[in-house]
Amino acid sequence: MKLRTFRFSLLQAFYWMGACLVYSYAERLLLAYGFRTGEIGLILAAAYLTAVFLQPALAAAADRERRVTLRLGITVCAVLAAAFAGLSLLFTRLPAIFAVLLGALSTVTLTVQPLINAVGFRYINRGQPLDCSFARGVASAVYALASLLFGAIAARRVEAMLWVYIAVQAALFLSALSFAPHREGVAVRETSEGSLLGVFRRYPAFVVFCAGSMVLSVPHMVLNAYLASITKVTGGDMSVMIAVAAIVEFPAMTAYSHIRKRIPDRVLLRVSASLYLVKTGLLLLAAYLKLGAWAVYASAAMQMLCYAIFVPASMYYANDVVGESDRVKGQMLLTEAGLLSGVISMLLGGFAIQWLGVGPTLILCEALVALGVLIVWLGLSKRKRT
Repeated sequence: MKLRTFRFSLLQAFYWMGACLVYSYAERLLLAYGFRTGEIGLILAAAYLTAVFLQPALAAAADRERRVTLRLGITVCAVLAAAFAGLSLLFTRLPAIFAVLLGALSTVTLTVQPLINAVGFRYINRGQPLDCSFARGVASAVYALASLLFGAIAARRVEAMLWVYIAVQAALFLSALSFAPHREGVAVRETSEGSLLGVFRRYPAFVVFCAGSMVLSVPHMVLNAYLASITKVTGGDMSVMIAVAAIVEFPAMTAYSHIRKRIPDRVLLRVSASLYLVKTGLLLLAAYLKLGAWAVYASAAMQMLCYAIFVPASMYYANDVVGESDRVKGQMLLTEAGLLSGVISMLLGGFAIQWLGVGPTLILCEALVALGVLIVWLGLSKRKRT
């Protein structure tokens, strides 16, 4: 178990280190090349929307084929992402081409996420012990370090972040290769019962939960993607805030497999979703009451009780309520909800900040959190369809 968890932790860590550039520093990278927040929203929304259509095909293939398909999907995506990053470095003086290449890089990074998660759950579903929550916690700690690294690099030479990204994709490629098929029976062929539409019919309560998760993710992603603009109003240092949020995830995520033995996933999902109201509310107060950096960092620290619990709880919940032949598609549906929220949040955040300002945007985010919490509670209150 320890070796499998270690290898999976490396896979998660390298993925999320690269994802840090997409989730948290894409705005800063594009701002440096003269793009406005509304234009940045369009670029990133296009990346998320493209990933929405690419993910189902990858997930369906992963449900049908041997585990090598997961390995192949991850390694190909790592190569493509590194290639797009390398090409973008050649076009730094042509902002339009640079933006297209950065969007392509973001699409690939977003598309591969459910395959990363599926690697771990395929071991678990075969009775091979692996601590997914510990691996995700390690990834959060690495994300914190990546944030500080990217922040330091951006302060000197912003495009140098892409060189780090290329190195990380090379590490992800090598890490994925360690999951080659073995003879012990972990990589057996699975069958898939129908398409993604079949998942909608068979698990209506889970679909409602995913819809709530999508709404809840919109304000969360607005805050992450546009921190460079938000912290100009609220105060606080962007890279420090990201690092605080990521590092406090570590204890919660690494301990989640033990926490869920005492508290059901459904209860943890309800509580963690509700605490997003506090997290967003602190930033709102910081913007209007000028509370200073402490409120901003307190909001980041709330990540331990909301995001750090909600994410692993969602993964385990999906794995429990979705049938075996649909489990990769179940994980993909969660990620698909995140991608759709990404499309909405990139457009909403970019244009809301540009047209209304940071304060009104944070009010809108708080209202969306409240709506998301209501839908999540509704989905969890429905009984699983058998």
